[in-house]
Amino acid sequence: MKKSILAISERKEILKQVRKELLGEYEVITFNNFLDGLDMLRESDFDIILLDQNMTWFTFTEVRRKLNGIGKDFVVVGLIEEETDEVLKDLRGADIYNYLLKPLCIKEFNKLIFPALQSLSILKEKRKLEKKLSDTEEIKEIVGQSTKIKEIKNLIDKIAESDLTVLISGENGVGKELIAAEIYKKSDRRKKNFMVISCASMSSDIIESELFGYERDVFPGSGSGKVGILEEADGGTVFLDEITGLDIKAQAKLLRVIEYGEFRRVGGNKTKRVDIRFIVSTNKNLKTEVESGKFRSDLYHRLTAFPIEMAPLRERKDDIPLLANYFLNKIVVDIHREMPIISSDAMKYLMEYSYPGNIRELKNIIERMVILSTDRVIGVEDLPLEIKMKSDTLENKTIIGLGPLKEILEKELYNLADVEKVVIATALQKTRWNKQETAKLLGIGRTTLYEKIRRYKLDQKG
Repeated sequence: MKKSILAISERKEILKQVRKELLGEYEVITFNNFLDGLDMLRESDFDIILLDQNMTWFTFTEVRRKLNGIGKDFVVVGLIEEETDEVLKDLRGADIYNYLLKPLCIKEFNKLIFPALQSLSILKEKRKLEKKLSDTEEIKEIVGQSTKIKEIKNLIDKIAESDLTVLISGENGVGKELIAAEIYKKSDRRKKNFMVISCASMSSDIIESELFGYERDVFPGSGSGKVGILEEADGGTVFLDEITGLDIKAQAKLLRVIEYGEFRRVGGNKTKRVDIRFIVSTNKNLKTEVESGKFRSDLYHRLTAFPIEMAPLRERKDDIPLLANYFLNKIVVDIHREMPIISSDAMKYLMEYSYPGNIRELKNIIERMVILSTDRVIGVEDLPLEIKMKSDTLENKTIIGLGPLKEILEKELYNLADVEKVVIATALQKTRWNKQETAKLLGIGRTTLYEKIRRYKLDQKG
């Protein structure tokens, strides 16, 4: 299938010459107005955007900024009349892939564009894969065998069959919704609805309307009114994620539902009764929120009758191999790839990382490693740089450019130059290649440091 080109120039003779040269090998659409061409790009996909430098109202930099706003992948090539410093500076500033001198010659065009099209093809495949992975179902079960996870599972078994309100606390990404779903699945209400509402992602007015519903003509365009989540969930379970997102007014209404099972729709006078089991979550300290006046103390005491705290991933590292392989299995099935394995060295790095984003971050890391790895074994080289840099143990530290520190130290280094190279590389890594800070750390002058970096080729980081 022919590659498609969108050519834009205000000079009709340029567009005519472009069509004459390229139509035999490419699908070519031309526009003599940039904004019209931009509209076409929004509606259709192109592999190459060919831009003439002569545009009345736009520089290459301004054009590229508008093209980036489209959110599509393509190669941008500039058409220029001569290689002046001003034009080349504009091209570089705009991050244009490359340029050609006019008049356009297909031989030169092909020579320039073929490598770019190969890169574009790889990029598009990567984008498809990333989209497929982002569409992959999130984890649907509590995975782990650590002491903390066993305690959580034991608490779930004890509380599931009761109607007590449960408060689940923990950092973002630890899997609080999983605990709520597990309680629901093991409860007597499992044949009824399980409704989830994210309190942090909605304004207070919208949350009230979603939870309690509203009567007709309360708002402009509200029509016949709306049944809220509480009515829909009657007999079932409602999970309120990040409950501190509720304002004081909504908290008072929620407390009445929890205590008496009754509420009124927004704008309504009629009391409605429901039978609902509530599970709520928070990533904040509710006691602190009460002390600051942001959370009702009576609701706080009502919610803390049965608290469950989900530990962050860094406090249950025994679960990391299980979780990593769980995600690995799901990903390779979804992308129809042969099952790789994570090397023991790579797993050590994964075990030592602190995971500020918790389980969600681990999932993203495994996806990225699978995408980047081309081998049957996923190794240390496939790990994100931040994991290599933040590993806590000597055994797992890597000196970028030299390799694992463990292997370096196991060598018998009797040559002073080899020892010096390791020390300088380690200092450079510690200061993130800040030469001034590195020179201070080593107690040498910057000129001396630059000389040693060149001698040991340490400027070739990787």
